[in-house]
Amino acid sequence: MPMYEFLCGSCEKDFETIVSSAQAAERVECPECGSKKVHKKLSLFAKSTSGAAAAAPISSGYSAGGGGCGGMCSCH
Repeated sequence: MPMYEFLCGSCEKDFETIVSSAQAAERVECPECGSKKVHKKLSLFAKSTSGAAAAAPISSGYSAGGGGCGGMCSCH
């Protein structure tokens, strides 16, 4: 089951909870004040790695050239 992050619209408390489905998220209550006026927050995915791959920089493969093409065409 996925874990979702929420923000209470009443007491402004951030909290996380495991929700069985997206529809069940509509029935979530704030653990602090009991309000059902909660908003699902956008969460980021994180992955833990170890070793040399974890220390390697992430590259998109595009150069820092100008224009909307990212410098990958011959128009410059």
